[in-house]
Amino acid sequence: MGEVSLAVREAGAGEPVILLHGFPELSHSWRHQLPALADAGFHAVAPDLRGYGGSDRPGETSAYALPKLVGDLLGLIGALGHESAHVVGHDWGGSIAWVTAARVPERVRSLAILNSPHPVASAEARQIPEQQQKSWYMLLFQFAGVAEEWLSANDFANLRRFVFDTAAAGTFSPEDREIFVDALREDGALTAALDYYRANIPPESWLRSPPDLPPVRVPTMIVWGEADAYMSPILLERSVSKVAGPLRVERLPGVSHWVQQEAPAEVNGLLVDFLRAR
Repeated sequence: MGEVSLAVREAGAGEPVILLHGFPELSHSWRHQLPALADAGFHAVAPDLRGYGGSDRPGETSAYALPKLVGDLLGLIGALGHESAHVVGHDWGGSIAWVTAARVPERVRSLAILNSPHPVASAEARQIPEQQQKSWYMLLFQFAGVAEEWLSANDFANLRRFVFDTAAAGTFSPEDREIFVDALREDGALTAALDYYRANIPPESWLRSPPDLPPVRVPTMIVWGEADAYMSPILLERSVSKVAGPLRVERLPGVSHWVQQEAPAEVNGLLVDFLRAR
C-alpha cells in the first residue's frame, strides 16, 4: 500500500465501507459494526491505524501527521480495488475522515462521523474555556515519556480510568479491556498512539489561527453521544457549520464518547439506514 502496511479486519461483500478507529483503540472497536454492515450487504473494512495493533509503527513523530494518515486511507481504498469508499470515523479516525472528505471528496462516497469534531471546529473550540477544560489531556500528552508513564503505570491504571471508566457499565468486557491494553504494551505502541497528538496538536497550535479546510460537500451523517466526557456540545455545533452538503445529525442522549461500542444497536441501525440511502 505504499509507505506503511495496515492490518485489517473485514467482513461481507458489496460497496466498501472503511471504519477508522480512534485513540487508544484498534480495529476491535468495530467488532459490533463489521457483522452488521456485512449482513446489510456491504464490504466492511476496519484497519488498525498506523502505529496501532498489527499495522506498521514508524518511529518518527512526524510520521503521524494528518497528511500521512489521509494517505493511508487513500492507499487502503486503492488496495481494495476501488476509486472511492464510504468512510466512517470515530475520534482520531474521524479527524482523518473529515480531512479526506474536505480535501479529496471524489474519494469519499459518504462520510459518517461518530463523536469526532471537525479539525477546524476542534481548533476553534480550544479557545473556549468550556472545551479547554475538557481537553486538558491533549497538553499532558505532549510530554514525551511523562505521558507514557502516567498512562501505563500500575498496569495502565490511568488509561483504564481515562477510557473504560468513562463508558457505561458493560461497554467493555474484561476481554475487550485486555485486548486494548495488551496492544499498547507492544514496543513503541503507546508512544505511536500519543504521537497523533504530538504531530497534529502541538502546544503552539493552541495559540494560532485554526487550519483552513474546504467545506465538506459529500453526504454526511454525524452521530453524537451526548454524555461524552471529553467533548462539549460546542464541538458538534461548530462541526455542523463546516458541512455544506447534505447533512444528517443524530444525537444519542446519555451515551459516552465510545459511542459505537456503548450503543452498538443504535449506531448500527443509523449506519445501515444512512449507507443504504447513498
